[in-house]
Amino acid sequence: MLIFVILVIVSSIILVLPYSNTYIGDYGADEIYLKSFVYLAVVSTAVLILGVFYNIMIWMEGRVSGADQTAPPARKFFVSLGKLMRSVFSKDFGKILRSFVLDVIFLRKFWSISKVRWIVHGLILFGFIGIFLLDVITTVALEFFDSRSFTEPDGWGKLWIRDFGFDLFGLMIMIGLAGAIVRRFVMRPKQLVTGAEDVVSVLFLLVVVLSGFVLEGIGIASGIPGHESHEMYSFVGYLFSAVSPAVSVDAYAQIWFLHAIVSLALIMYIPFSKLFHMFAAPLAMQLNDIVKRGEIAP
Repeated sequence: MLIFVILVIVSSIILVLPYSNTYIGDYGADEIYLKSFVYLAVVSTAVLILGVFYNIMIWMEGRVSGADQTAPPARKFFVSLGKLMRSVFSKDFGKILRSFVLDVIFLRKFWSISKVRWIVHGLILFGFIGIFLLDVITTVALEFFDSRSFTEPDGWGKLWIRDFGFDLFGLMIMIGLAGAIVRRFVMRPKQLVTGAEDVVSVLFLLVVVLSGFVLEGIGIASGIPGHESHEMYSFVGYLFSAVSPAVSVDAYAQIWFLHAIVSLALIMYIPFSKLFHMFAAPLAMQLNDIVKRGEIAP
């Protein structure tokens, strides 16, 4: 029931937004691309949520203190959730928050294991977190508040968030992926085993990020509305625009839609790949510590 409610709420939010300014709504392109994207976004988000829930249920098959070993995973989940909430609202919340930031956000344990691994994972993780947050900020600013600073060529939101921010975090992911490729296929540490799934994950991420920069470069070269900027803000996009052809608005929309499909496919792939474990493993260990605190929290 809980997972169904979450799916309904998230899907409703995705479907109700007009997307008149965020993507290609005002560019004069055929609306079929935007409508198709919205419906596919609902599907990919549903797969992501179900995939995350599936992983949680697998984790719950193990031993959970306070729940019978033979209890169904859903029962163990709610027992763990109760302990988590007790910890969050306990006097130890400050310690928990500090530990969460250091171990989950800044990957403190990775630093002690390998500095190179910490840098690679950190660049990819911070890049994704940054792009996600900027995407949320941009969508809210445009679709709920119709903020002109995000659409005017010299607006602070347009220059610093949509241009500079996305380019910066996208570049961080690119550098992190380059480091991952060098580490896995050139340096090849003995303890690091590279399988087919690792190759697919790295290539998938690389295609998504590269196609985003290619799309931005084509938009700048073609004078597509929303891509007017200064070189110092869209600094990566301008590099790609130097070798990008000028295309029509409809052709740009087709390229945008192709990039969107690949990005949504990545979202659906994450819960069933090593990418999920890269992000979830530190979080799971931290949550396990928090749940244990909940057993003795006053």
